[in-house]
Amino acid sequence: MGVVATRLKFGSIAVALVIGVFWLDQSLFPYVTSGVILSLFALGAQAEFYGMLRSSAVDSDHAPQLKLGLLAGAFFLATRYAEMRGCHLDVGAQLGGILVLLLVVGVLGGKPKGAPSRIGGTLLGVLLVPFLMGYALEIRALDEGWAWLVFLVAVAKTGDSTAFFIGRSFGKHKLAPNVSPNKSWEGAVGSLLGSFLAAWIVTQTAFSATPDPQVWILAAIVVNLGAQFGDLSESLFKRGCEVKDSATLIPVMGGAFDMVDSFLVAAPALRIYLSTLPS
Repeated sequence: MGVVATRLKFGSIAVALVIGVFWLDQSLFPYVTSGVILSLFALGAQAEFYGMLRSSAVDSDHAPQLKLGLLAGAFFLATRYAEMRGCHLDVGAQLGGILVLLLVVGVLGGKPKGAPSRIGGTLLGVLLVPFLMGYALEIRALDEGWAWLVFLVAVAKTGDSTAFFIGRSFGKHKLAPNVSPNKSWEGAVGSLLGSFLAAWIVTQTAFSATPDPQVWILAAIVVNLGAQFGDLSESLFKRGCEVKDSATLIPVMGGAFDMVDSFLVAAPALRIYLSTLPS
């Protein structure tokens, strides 16, 4: 089976699963479904990121601490979920507490060798995935939050798929050759057009009150550009660690990190954009 056929096959399955998750999150288990699914993917992506860093580390003393990092990531996601349900917690205090924990464990561990890389890599994993993915939980807690979360996923992933097919068929001008040689400007433009189509469909079907055109068009641009930069950011780390894919969870599509990279910049960007809109 070719790359395109494989991507279409598993992409169709993924779309069906996502629709099922959103139905559960709206109808049967509101907030819980999105909270659990987003957290599982975030922690899976965080684990894969640590695997990438460990594969390129000089030795085990310089490698991030997997268990401690995942524990910190799970704690942070749990507190963001609590915020989603109405508890008001200080994000800065949470991050400060995680850093203090890493420093205390580092001192008690008594291993000065590789400490900056070990602690820095562990903290980066928490910030890169659970922290940034936590903004998706914030979006879910907003008025019309379910619809905006659907918007985020649909716009980001449609743009990603459109970029793949347009870039594969027509791509000639490299977008970022040193970071991701296969990405092209043609694919980037196709991604934006695909995102506009997805945004229009979602705004006509998922919202109780359809947003004004200027609102959803700007939101689509924000999400699409964020998704493309998130994808390129993952490529930056993969090339830096000299790995092709973060994992092989799904053929052609990669692992959890490959599946959530679109949201790492897009989720906080959309959350910030929505905060500027009049209430």
